[in-house]
Amino acid sequence: MGELLSSLDLRTTLEQVEQGALLDFAQYSLLRESAEAKFYQLLRKVEGNTGLETAARQQSEHDLRTLQHACLRVSHLLQTSCLALRRLQLSCQDQRLAREALESQLAYMQACLRRSLGSFDRSA
Repeated sequence: MGELLSSLDLRTTLEQVEQGALLDFAQYSLLRESAEAKFYQLLRKVEGNTGLETAARQQSEHDLRTLQHACLRVSHLLQTSCLALRRLQLSCQDQRLAREALESQLAYMQACLRRSLGSFDRSA
């Protein structure tokens, strides 16, 4: 199942996300499960890389698992923060501020990913 999920072509779904579209539950679940399957596939590659020193491989595994847990935590916190903000019944202006603040945090993380992948790609 993991192989199937990790091999799915989700470009259309990712384009929808980038364009700000709301995904239905099925699309959202498929995207989440596919991302998790790809991550586990990467983790298995790192675990099986006998060319690395044991300490370096273990550190890489640890860092990847920490990243995965952090991503799950951020996803959960985004959901609970939005629920908490909704309960506050903010004015339209404050709702815009909240949206901008949350979207700015994600834009910052996206920029960090792009910069990191840029240096990663140049090293190959």
